[in-house]
Amino acid sequence: MSTPLSDQQEIEIMEKIAGLLLGREQGTLSEADARELQHWLDQQSEDHRAFYDDMTTSPVLETSLRTMQQVDEVAALDDVWNRIGVNVDAKIVPAKRVWMRWAAAAAIASVVVISSAIIILHKQKKTLETPMAARYSSDVLPGGDKAVLELADGSQIVLDSASNGVLAVQGNASVLKKDDGTIAYTAAGNAASQEITYNKISTPRGGQFKLVLPDGTQVWLNAASSLRYPAVFTGNQRTVTLTGEAYFEVAPDASKQFYVNVPRGEKTPLNVQVLGTSFNIQAYPDEPAHSATLETGKIRVITNDNSVVLAPGQQAQAAANGQFKVVNADLDEVLAWKAGIFYLQDASIQEIMRQVSRWYDVDVKYEGNITQQFIGKIPRNTNLSDVLTILESTGYVHFELKGKDLIVRP
Repeated sequence: MSTPLSDQQEIEIMEKIAGLLLGREQGTLSEADARELQHWLDQQSEDHRAFYDDMTTSPVLETSLRTMQQVDEVAALDDVWNRIGVNVDAKIVPAKRVWMRWAAAAAIASVVVISSAIIILHKQKKTLETPMAARYSSDVLPGGDKAVLELADGSQIVLDSASNGVLAVQGNASVLKKDDGTIAYTAAGNAASQEITYNKISTPRGGQFKLVLPDGTQVWLNAASSLRYPAVFTGNQRTVTLTGEAYFEVAPDASKQFYVNVPRGEKTPLNVQVLGTSFNIQAYPDEPAHSATLETGKIRVITNDNSVVLAPGQQAQAAANGQFKVVNADLDEVLAWKAGIFYLQDASIQEIMRQVSRWYDVDVKYEGNITQQFIGKIPRNTNLSDVLTILESTGYVHFELKGKDLIVRP
C-alpha cells in the first residue's frame, strides 16, 4: 500500500504538471516530458479528462497556467476572485500564490492548472447543494482599525471614532491622532522628572491598530490584543506589556533597552529583550504555542532562567513550562496578518477558525470532526461569507452562519 502524499508533495506535483501543460501549449516539451504528461493524463478519470479537454479550449488557459508559475500575479488573483464571485480588490493582496487544498487533489490536478477559480466552480457543483443564502443567513464585514485608549485616570477614548488632533495630555506628553489614524505621543520638558503614568490601547475582536510609542517605536496590534506602556519612557529601560499579538519596529536607543513583557496566566511569563530590531510576538491565550519571531536585528527571549538569542528568520516557541523550541520561521506566514492576509500552511480548521473568530468577531461551534489540513491565502478585507465560500470549495468543510454563531461541519 503506497504512502499517502503530503499536502506539499501534492502541491509540487500540481506545479510540475502546470509547467508541463504550459510547455505543451508553447510547443517546448521534450519527448520525455511529453511522455510524463501523457502518463499523468492517462491516470485521470474520464470525467476529469473531459473537464480538462473542455477547459483547455479557454482563451485564458496560458494566463491561468502562468498563475501556477507566479507570472502576472495580480491579474491571476483578479481572475480567481471574479470567477468565484468574490468582490475583492485583488491588487491589495501581495500573494505569490493562491492555493486551496481539495479532496483527491492528485486526481483532479488538471483542474488546478486551469485556475483556482475553475477548481472552485467545479467543486461547488458537487458540494454546495444547499443554497448559500440559506446557510449564511447573515454576513459579517471584515475587521478594521478599531481600538480603545485607556488613560492613566481610567478614562477611555474610542480611537476609531475620535477626531484627529490632540486627544489627551498625560503629564508632559500629548496624545495625538494623526491624519493617517495612527496614535502617537509627543513629550515636552524633562522626562526624567516626570511621574510615570501608564496608558493602554486595546483592540477588540474585529479590530487592529497602529501606535507610535513615546520613543518612536512603531507597534501594529492585531485583533483582540492590548499594549500597556508609559506615556513617557524614563530611566534606563523601556518596558511595555503585551497580550495577544503585535509587530514591533523598535526605535534604537543604546542607553535604554527595550523589553516586551507577556503575562501568560498560569504559564511561565514570556519576556523579550530587544537589541534594536523588528519582530512579531504571538501570545493569544487560546493558542497552544506562543512565539516570538525575529525579522531583523536581534532579540533575547526569556522565561525564568531560560533564554535564547534569535537570529533573523528564527522563531522561539515557548511551552507552558518555559522551555523553548527554536525553529526557522516562514516570515510571510508569521507576518501575513499585518499584510492583510490569512495565510494557511498545513493549517487545521481549528487554527483557521481561531483567526476567523478574532477577525470577524464570531463564536465558532463545531458539529463533527474535521481532520484535513488546508493550504491557501485569503485576503482579510473580504466579508466572512466570501472566506467561508473559499474554504467550502475544498469539499472538506461546510458552514452555517446565524448571527454571530458560526457552525462548522464536515
